[in-house]
Amino acid sequence: MNTRLDAKRSSSRVTQSLVVVVFFVCLFLVPISFVSAQTLPSGAFIIKPAKAELTLLPGQSQTIILTLQNDTLSPLLVDVSFEDIAASTQLSSVDDPIKLLGADKGTYSLRDILSTPKQHLDLLSSNESQVPVTITVPKDALPGGRYGSVVFSFAPNQKGGASPATVAIKSRLAATIYLRIGGNVKEEGAVAAFGLFNEAKTVPPPSSGRPLRFQVSFENKGDVHLDPYGRLSVRGIFGSEHAVSIDPWVVLPGATRMREIDVLDELSPGYYTARLDLNRGYQDIIDTKEVTFYVLPSAQQAFFVAIIFVLLVWLIRRSLQLSRHSIA
Repeated sequence: MNTRLDAKRSSSRVTQSLVVVVFFVCLFLVPISFVSAQTLPSGAFIIKPAKAELTLLPGQSQTIILTLQNDTLSPLLVDVSFEDIAASTQLSSVDDPIKLLGADKGTYSLRDILSTPKQHLDLLSSNESQVPVTITVPKDALPGGRYGSVVFSFAPNQKGGASPATVAIKSRLAATIYLRIGGNVKEEGAVAAFGLFNEAKTVPPPSSGRPLRFQVSFENKGDVHLDPYGRLSVRGIFGSEHAVSIDPWVVLPGATRMREIDVLDELSPGYYTARLDLNRGYQDIIDTKEVTFYVLPSAQQAFFVAIIFVLLVWLIRRSLQLSRHSIA
C-alpha cells in the first residue's frame, strides 16, 4: 500500500512538473506587442496635395489648387514649370516608380494642356502660397490617360540674407497629376507576383523593429492608370488572424509597380499562410494569392525549448520507472 501511495504521490509531482513546464513554454513562446513612435521631419518645402487624380471629358477643363508651404528658415524664389512623367523600371520596391521626362514628351503627355498664371513667386519663411493649375482637355482628345507633373524649382532668396546650409541651390519638387479622359478606355491589370521579401520561405521571429515584410507586384496592361488596393492576412495553424489594409497606389499604363507591405505583429514560431486579396481598381475584380512560410524560433526560444524537451523526456522516463516499481 505504501509503495502504491508513494507511486501516486510521485506521479502527482510529475504531473505538477509537467504543468510548470507547459507554463514556461507559453511564457517564452507567446508574443508581446510593442508600438514604436515616429518622428516627423522639420524645415521642409512642402507641396499639398502632392498628387491629384481627376476625370474629364473632351472639351472640359478644371482648376486645381496647389499649396506651397515654406517651412525652411530662408525666403525662397520659386519657378513653376510642367513636365511629363513615365513609369520607371523598379529593381526593388524602394526605387522611384515614376520619372520626370524633362524636355522629352511622354507617351501619355499632359504638359501641353496644363497652365498657371503664377510662373514665378517669392515665398517667405513660414508662409504659404496657393498656385492654381488649370487642365484643359482638347475637344478632339482621345479617351485614355494623361500624366504629368507641376515642377517647383526653388532657391534661397539672396536678398533675404545668407542662405542656410539646409537649403540646396535650385532644388526641385513635383506634384503629379493623373488625368483620365472619359470614353471607351481599356482597363486591364493583375497581380504579377506576391511573396515574402526576397522570396524567403523561413523568417526569424518578426517584431515591431523587424516586421514581417511582403512584396507585391501589380501589372497594368491598359491605357489608363489603376489604383489597386486590398488586404493582406496572416494566419497560423493555431491562433488569431493578423491583417493589414493595403491603401490604393497608382500604377501607370504599361507599367509593373512593386510595393512592400509590413506586418508589425509579433508571431510565435510555427507554420503560417499569408493571403493577399487585391482589388484591381476596376469592376470590383479581386485577385487572390497565397504563400506559406515558417517562423523560426529565436536563439533564446530554441535554448529554452531544448531545456524543456530534455526535462520532459526525463520526467516521462521517471514516471515510467515509478509506474513499473509500483506494479512490482
